[in-house]
Amino acid sequence: QNGSEDRLRNMKVRLICSFVFLIPLMYISMGEMIGLPLPPFFLGHENAVSFSFLQFLLCLPILYVNRTYYISGFRRLAQRAPNMDSLIAIGSSAALCYGIYVIFKIGSALGAGDVQTVMQYHMELYFESAATILTLITLGKYFEERAKSRTGDAIAALMELAPQTAIVERNGSEYEI
Repeated sequence: QNGSEDRLRNMKVRLICSFVFLIPLMYISMGEMIGLPLPPFFLGHENAVSFSFLQFLLCLPILYVNRTYYISGFRRLAQRAPNMDSLIAIGSSAALCYGIYVIFKIGSALGAGDVQTVMQYHMELYFESAATILTLITLGKYFEERAKSRTGDAIAALMELAPQTAIVERNGSEYEI
């Protein structure tokens, strides 16, 4: 039971940390699409690198606290026995790697004065996708662990209701067992 409580507490910390960084990441990456104001130093194509790099930085803590998916997923993939963690690791890694590629592409285009390329890639970052995948999977696993913990508690409570002794009748005589 104590191990279950520790796992639940660990998942709760991971979940809270994930949401603490996911909320500002979503605001910065998607806020402008729904009319939320962004600070001026993130607006315009000339600020595309700082806009992109901040998203990357906000994504890193989420990746770190949820690194168990990468460890387990890539290990199982290397053993040629992929599981759900492998899918999570591959999907979030693809989004992360593409986002890093885009940062370099934007930086290179800005250095060359190629505004067209900057405009093309400016909003094609997927750091929020990598972070959202990890956060939502962690949320689901947290709910699953909490349900398991409650089920275990309910079974323990039922077992406590069982009587310690029973009276059995054999050959016309009663025995306490």
